[in-house]
Amino acid sequence: MKMVMLGPPGAGKGTQAQKLSKKLGLVHLSMGDLLRKAVSEGNSLGQRAKSFMDKGKLVPDSIILEILGREMDEKKDSFILDGFPRNLAQAKELDEVLQRKGRELDFVINLEIDDASIIKRLTGRLICPGCGEIYHIDKISSQKICQSCGIKLYQRPDDDENVIKNRLQVYITYTRLLIDYYKKKGILYQILGKGSPEEVFERIKKLFYGSNKD
Repeated sequence: MKMVMLGPPGAGKGTQAQKLSKKLGLVHLSMGDLLRKAVSEGNSLGQRAKSFMDKGKLVPDSIILEILGREMDEKKDSFILDGFPRNLAQAKELDEVLQRKGRELDFVINLEIDDASIIKRLTGRLICPGCGEIYHIDKISSQKICQSCGIKLYQRPDDDENVIKNRLQVYITYTRLLIDYYKKKGILYQILGKGSPEEVFERIKKLFYGSNKD
């Protein structure tokens, strides 16, 4: 089974992809993690990616697709991908990579959530610099300490409300055509992303017992 998880910033794509990968026995391919892995390995591909990342520039699609293609060769047929594609051009390029390997996507899950809920999630998000655990300011003590590491939590600079609003606008601009593309292919499933991670995951699981197909 080959799947893609879509959704705006703060929708919980990574969390849901991780949960679903465990439930269905799929490999979770996080594009951000794959880029960091390539850089840490220090091979020529990773060095090329790092040269862009160090300058604060987007890594070219050609490099991302090469990293992704290699990972798919290793992981074979069962995976769930999040963090890619982000636009129509990338979606078509991903299809071409899969077609060359004799494969195609089976499911594309899109997490739908309103802007106000996303802004509340992200402006209240705190992260542990040690283990990477994510907390929300409404659900922790005033000391803002990681329960596992005992380290003081921090807020990402891009979790500022104005920055988030801009990111959402960019997301809408680039993903509208992407959503339509997968809808026309008949593999898009819309899932309400509002609520706790557990509530959202219960909706996703129903895909395999009922139909949320758009």
